Amino acid sequence: GDSGLIALGVLNEVARAAGKGIDVPSRDDNKQSFMSAWVAALPPPSEPWHPLLWSEGDQEVLQSSSTSKIYRTLDDIDEDATWLTEKVWSKDREKFPEKVSWNGVEIPCFTAEGYKWAMALISSRSIFCDGALRLIPMLDMANHEDKGEEIVGGTMGAFGTTKGATMTANRAYKTGEEVFCSYGPKSAADYLLEHGFCPKKAWKTAVSELTFEVDSEDRFYDDKLDILEYETYDLAPMDPTQSFDLVSETGRDGEPDPAMIQFLRLC
Repeated sequence: GDSGLIALGVLNEVARAAGKGIDVPSRDDNKQSFMSAWVAALPPPSEPWHPLLWSEGDQEVLQSSSTSKIYRTLDDIDEDATWLTEKVWSKDREKFPEKVSWNGVEIPCFTAEGYKWAMALISSRSIFCDGALRLIPMLDMANHEDKGEEIVGGTMGAFGTTKGATMTANRAYKTGEEVFCSYGPKSAADYLLEHGFCPKKAWKTAVSELTFEVDSEDRFYDDKLDILEYETYDLAPMDPTQSFDLVSETGRDGEPDPAMIQFLRLC
């Protein structure tokens, strides 16, 4: 899925920062310097900063205390890494090195361990923006604050024709002060599994996942599939089966996802 593809991109950036990996022809020296600095600032694979990197004992506790099973995720990661090792990485270890030098130490790269580290990075630092999962270097460094604003899709350039992302300050910040954002309305379990922590606001937040499907027996089924592919809310193609989060907090009704409303109108 998207997480795996982005994880491979992260590993390639780690390899490129060490003088290996697959070249990106369109990137100039300034962009590569920026990406190398970003790679150097990533949390290390040797520390348990994410549930995917926890000890087996801690993962066992998490497995038993949540309906979202971490072992299922770990099994999927291991299965993907095994396939990639056999079919891709082992074929060219010059482009896909097993280890690289990172901040003065050797770390795993195109291996099962390196892939798990990259997936932990994607889980904790990526966002859904314009209907797709995205990892945006520099913006991914912003920590969560309950009162912060979510990062949303936007445009750049004089004519607004280049896609980008917008991060809006929730208050006036002083020079040098840390800037926060919100990682979005999620349940306590999702925050713990995806980010490795649980903010106080999530303790009082209820999240329900609702799944809807376009009826395959509908006489306009093919037409609706075309609409999902070309005319969706965020311009990103949608599958005929979609899941949406319905979020509610104490003393406040949650606002429905605009994409969910549009999908239900189509159904």
